[in-house]
Amino acid sequence: MIHAYTHVKWFTGKWQDPLPMPDVVTGSFLFWLGVTLAGLLLSAVFNEPLQRISFIAGIHRRLDSAQPYIAAILRIGLALSIVFQLITNSFLSPELVADQPWITVLLVLVLAGLVLQRTLPLSALFLSILYGTAIAKYGLFHALDYVFYVGIIYFLVVWNTKLRPTATPALYFFTGLSLAWVALEKMTMPELAYDIVVGHGIPTFGFSVEDFVLISAFIEMGLAWTFIVGILSRFISIVVTLVFIATTTVFGFKEIVGHTIVHTLLIMFLIEGEGTFKTPFQFHRSPGLRYLFVLVNFCLLLFGLMALYVAMAPQS
Repeated sequence: MIHAYTHVKWFTGKWQDPLPMPDVVTGSFLFWLGVTLAGLLLSAVFNEPLQRISFIAGIHRRLDSAQPYIAAILRIGLALSIVFQLITNSFLSPELVADQPWITVLLVLVLAGLVLQRTLPLSALFLSILYGTAIAKYGLFHALDYVFYVGIIYFLVVWNTKLRPTATPALYFFTGLSLAWVALEKMTMPELAYDIVVGHGIPTFGFSVEDFVLISAFIEMGLAWTFIVGILSRFISIVVTLVFIATTTVFGFKEIVGHTIVHTLLIMFLIEGEGTFKTPFQFHRSPGLRYLFVLVNFCLLLFGLMALYVAMAPQS
């Protein structure tokens, strides 16, 4: 029997082989893809005009004033996440079992390295070993659910160097990639999510379970893309935070253990905004080219990652 290590395996013990792409790309899929593209287009169009509204600009200025505390927020949030992992005998994520004493030792070393700013690269080193351990034990396919740790590792390494301006953009990219990878699970293995929705009595707001799961997947994929390209970063951070808070009321402590570090990243994104580094959305000066960039490359991301996801997934 296959060891089914997927993101929703926090809450279900079943496995479904990924559907081939022709079975995923149905009429309903194309419809919700169109809705998602429309939402991304509106986000791109209103990204800068919204920031010029005096009330919103004032909020942004207040958030900007907290930017010097970005690294401290990550240190505190990551430390809290590590403590939860030590309590639950896990590492990086609730379903990754710390079944060897040396894994626990590495977690403690990560925690110790976070105490001082100059020892952050040591935390990055030990965190890298833990992520490599996750790949070795559970496979790259599953470890990509948590590829945001690569962004955290990079942040810890470069924060005290001249590359500091690239630290937050790397976090945005890898967090977005992680969110996109998780979204593909709902698209290609939807029956796993069906079991969770039905089993936990999650409201579907008038949609069928099938449509609700597909909509959820497209929302995740769309939010992932906004993080990667740099559209409405602060607003999206609030939206994702509220979603995770809502899911915590359903799934309880395990959800807290798994998403404490993600909440930390979202708080950082809320404070940082677009940052000083040019975002991919800003590469083109022409608004038309910017909008085209967002829509075309979203489709490339979606179908490219989907093909990779189906190819990499273990088979029963």
